[in-house]
Amino acid sequence: MRWAVAVLAAGLGTRMRSTRPKVLHELAGRPLLDHVLDVALQVAEPEQVVVVIGHGAELVAARVGARRARTVVQEPQLGTGDALRVALGALDPGSADGIVVLSGDVPLLAVRSVRRLMAELERGAAAVLLTAVLEDGGPYGRVLRDPDGRVWAVVEARDADPKALAVREVNAGVYAFRRASLDPVLVQLAPDNSQGEYYLTDVVASLRDHGLTVEAVTLEDRDEMRGVNTRGELAAVARVLNERLLASLLEEGVTVVDPMTTWVAPECSIGRDVILEPGVIVRGRSRIGDGARIGAHAVLDDAEVEPGEVVPPLALRRRR
Repeated sequence: MRWAVAVLAAGLGTRMRSTRPKVLHELAGRPLLDHVLDVALQVAEPEQVVVVIGHGAELVAARVGARRARTVVQEPQLGTGDALRVALGALDPGSADGIVVLSGDVPLLAVRSVRRLMAELERGAAAVLLTAVLEDGGPYGRVLRDPDGRVWAVVEARDADPKALAVREVNAGVYAFRRASLDPVLVQLAPDNSQGEYYLTDVVASLRDHGLTVEAVTLEDRDEMRGVNTRGELAAVARVLNERLLASLLEEGVTVVDPMTTWVAPECSIGRDVILEPGVIVRGRSRIGDGARIGAHAVLDDAEVEPGEVVPPLALRRRR
């Protein structure tokens, strides 16, 4: 199948309490949106990646343009279903057989999970959604299945009755659609909900009403679906990402004396037998050679550390 990706990134992000567009807030030294585009550009060509923008459109468009993807403005912003309609309007109808839908504020999603979604669609379903099983579904939409276990609807939490709210399987907000099946039902969406918006989740029930199959792929790591709507959630996502990176470094032969106080950016390169003392921060594209030792509370910012070199505690090292 030929694939396109729609990234929904038009939201205002009022709970961030910021003049900066939410998707441009930084995670590990890069905008949230960049982390999502990393995934999108691994499953589709840049000209087939469309980012739907709205609030702070010029700033977001500049960032997207630097990654060679495309943008389209959603104005007014009438919900996720409308956002996908806007995105499809920017794509040649014959350019892609499948559409992956991502959210610009969900930065921990792994490429492997998206590829699982795509593979399931290629087996013949009209749509596939990514789900997770949680102890408490909270604000997430609940995934409802028929007696045969097939997905037949997604109900948003704010519109769900007590029976639906008790369901533990939730929608992660990541989808793959067969475009030939999507177009006819997308135009039939109606804002019949508490928000008065066009919900993309309503497409699931519409496809089933047309006799089409909707499947689900369950996330192996529930952290992948973490979205960012507040500064607190941004901090929590940053902690998860950093823990992943440090765990990988430990496996590769790096000593991290205190993982709770050590921060390393994803683009950094750290050699074997390096020792990172407590409180070390390694930013940008810093490179640390084998056997180096970085003293407590040192900060490396796009810095180069030679093999075997000792950087003293409290040092600040920037690219020369």
